[in-house]
Amino acid sequence: MQRRWFGTDGIRGKAGAEPLTVPFLTRLGQVLGEQARQASSSAGRGLALLARDTRESGPEIARALALGMAAEGLTVVDLGVLPTAGMPLAMRREEAALGLVISASHNPWQDNGVKVFGRGGLKLPDAAEAAVEARLESMGVKPLPVDLPQPRTRDGAAAYCEEMLARFGRLDLSGMNLAVDCAHGSASSTAPRVLLELGASVTPLANRPDGRNINEDCGSTHMGSLAARVTADGFDLGLAFDGDADRVLMVDAQGRFCTGDHMLGFLGPWLGSRGELPGDSVVATVMSNLGLQRHLAAEGLTLLRTSVGDRHVLAAMIAGDYGLGGEDSGHLILPHAGHLLGDGLLTALLVLRGLRETGRDLVSVVDAVAKVPQVLLNVPVVSRPPLESLPRVTDFVAAAEATHGDDVRIVLRYSGTEPLARVMVEGVDAAVVDRLSLQLADLWRTEIETRGAEV
Repeated sequence: MQRRWFGTDGIRGKAGAEPLTVPFLTRLGQVLGEQARQASSSAGRGLALLARDTRESGPEIARALALGMAAEGLTVVDLGVLPTAGMPLAMRREEAALGLVISASHNPWQDNGVKVFGRGGLKLPDAAEAAVEARLESMGVKPLPVDLPQPRTRDGAAAYCEEMLARFGRLDLSGMNLAVDCAHGSASSTAPRVLLELGASVTPLANRPDGRNINEDCGSTHMGSLAARVTADGFDLGLAFDGDADRVLMVDAQGRFCTGDHMLGFLGPWLGSRGELPGDSVVATVMSNLGLQRHLAAEGLTLLRTSVGDRHVLAAMIAGDYGLGGEDSGHLILPHAGHLLGDGLLTALLVLRGLRETGRDLVSVVDAVAKVPQVLLNVPVVSRPPLESLPRVTDFVAAAEATHGDDVRIVLRYSGTEPLARVMVEGVDAAVVDRLSLQLADLWRTEIETRGAEV
């Protein structure tokens, strides 16, 4: 069944518009609460946790979801503003049956969403999301009881910081001068505090959320001002989080971006030297650069690729019992450390620990992974037919790969949340990459428009 509401990372849309309206969200809370109530009778089955980023629409969405869950008999605890990665930690600590994070990650403030976590702090698998959608479709109006209890409140950010400090308490960052861009999001109340506690000199940036400035010209999607600040003021490096702090990117002392691929290229060999890289393998998506694959191969390590999305990375890691994976966007996953999704602060602390232990700086980390030219194009489309139904596109890809071999890599996919076709082409020759990407974008758009006209 094609999913109607769930995308690649929960339910997302414009706040106040379907599906992020109070009636729908209340029904969603009822469905999730109903399923949690009907689940096994293990401990915590009646507890649901809520958290959010700093968008002004977050509290209203939280109230609607809490109303629905409370109507199904769940005890709801609101953890307040909290990095998304703090939810699985809190769920395992509290033995909660359900966790909801209200966030649209790196999107602008007008957007919002709901990320759903099941028992153990795992994002819902596709089958579970399909079951939620089926129940939403079939469920009639369920009257809400009167005098429902209000959610309890708890400082989730404080507990999250305590867990990070307990894990990295021996890391001494004294003498390290850091610029920390919090994207006016969830990291504002966590990252500077933890880094300061560990001894770093910290200059927080974009750390005054007002409900509408989240990700606005700041954070991991707008790193130009951070890079300029790092070089102008002589910082050792800069950290850039996104709105819900599940990813981090960095800036070295020369103002160059250190992406997820660079961090995987550093952490993989370092963890391997410590005997902490099972299978001598790193898991990444098809979007990770060919330069990372070549770097890891030179270190005697294998790069395993998955479909786009941290859920696919995690599934492959669990299936193969791998210890390190992630995406170039800065989502890194370390399941052996108990983190089952991206955690920007954890990633930053692990990289900083590695730099301390190896005596390296971030400049050398960026230098080590020589990325090949890559072009990413977002192509507006009127529909999203399966690629296999567009033979001219698939034939073009096959011909290009036959001509250029391992010197070119092509990835085509649709956005999970927007009417966009995404074209990724990379290779050793920048001119070839530019030409192929533009040709593919034009061909793909034309094929879809032609197909629509014929229907």
